[in-house]
Amino acid sequence: MKPVSAFRVFAIITAAGSGQRCPGSKRKQLMPLLGKPLVTWSLKAFSQVERLTGIVLVGPADDDQALEEMKLAAAAFKQVIAVIPGGCSRQASIFKGLTVLKPLAGTDDLVLIHDGVRPLVTPDLINRVIDHGTPATVIVPIIKAAETVKLLAGNDSISRTLPRQQIGLAQTPQGAPFSLLWDAYQVGNEEMWARATDDANLVENARPGTPARWVDGERRNIKITFPEDLALAEFLLQPENQEQKMTQPIITTGFGYDVHRLTTERKLVLGGITIPHSHGLAGHSDADVVIHALVDAILGAIAAGDIGQHFPDSDPRYKNASSLEFLAYATDLAATKYFYLQSIDITIVAQQPKLVPFLPRMRQAINNTLTIPCQVNIKATTTEGLGFTGTGEGIAAYAVVTARKLPQR
Repeated sequence: MKPVSAFRVFAIITAAGSGQRCPGSKRKQLMPLLGKPLVTWSLKAFSQVERLTGIVLVGPADDDQALEEMKLAAAAFKQVIAVIPGGCSRQASIFKGLTVLKPLAGTDDLVLIHDGVRPLVTPDLINRVIDHGTPATVIVPIIKAAETVKLLAGNDSISRTLPRQQIGLAQTPQGAPFSLLWDAYQVGNEEMWARATDDANLVENARPGTPARWVDGERRNIKITFPEDLALAEFLLQPENQEQKMTQPIITTGFGYDVHRLTTERKLVLGGITIPHSHGLAGHSDADVVIHALVDAILGAIAAGDIGQHFPDSDPRYKNASSLEFLAYATDLAATKYFYLQSIDITIVAQQPKLVPFLPRMRQAINNTLTIPCQVNIKATTTEGLGFTGTGEGIAAYAVVTARKLPQR
């Protein structure tokens, strides 16, 4: 094993993906985890490694706002030497990070490459990879398969059972000398890059026969891929103190109600979608009573006033604005106040049009806007011709939100 003092250590943290399997109003890598952007947790872990010389953070190339948010988050860590836009694939993004390191890193300097959406990485794991760094070798953290492993074939069939004692599940950070990674990228092309599922795989394809070694990974070093992974990460980050674990979580409820009159002068927007109808709703913004009621319910659950305080109808900025912008603001505000939305229940009261066919699209529009998707239920009913909704003068909506207050760290 090469002496630690013989090389410097750099890290490339990739956070440029679109996060399509974990939808929300923010990129997955910026979704809040216990009130902090997801990528911040990885930066924090790497910043605690004394042997680290510098970090390159690679963000999305197609989202200037997300990149600026990452720069803001990275500003708190002195080890970050650059925040740059990535490429069209994970490997293209890593190559851009290597390009930044080229004038800085020596031939044998170790480069650690880490997925920014693995927020539970620990300094211990990072140091373990560094400790095993050797020339011309790739180091991969591995966890062994706990379940029986099946080789899948077409038509939902199973081809055979694989010996699980020979199966290793790769994690990051993966480490390799700078020269090895740089040469592998020169040999490869974007087609080869796209086929590579991780950094060790790219080196295998570009430089067959290159030695690869594994070190023990950590089961808690999960990759955030789906919304439920965020809940698991939150649970794993809870304080270790047993007394704190026994503390009951704070559950809050918010109630929202809104009504707008119908007019022939506007399109009908409900639940974030446009619905074909002879009448629309009158109002300063798009007058979406469903979203307005929901925003009020969220603000109620987090004790943050009402929609009129945040978006007054006297402000020209909100003239004809999409109410989904209000919803994105409210969910972001909830996250900054350490609230996690758990469930949403909405009832729309309208005589016409018939809304049942449009409810799935409304649910989708709402979930796509929420910072972290949660359980969303929407119902539609009439008043049997009674009252202002029954006579077709207006449409009303009620919303109830349940939220959980997260511990502040």
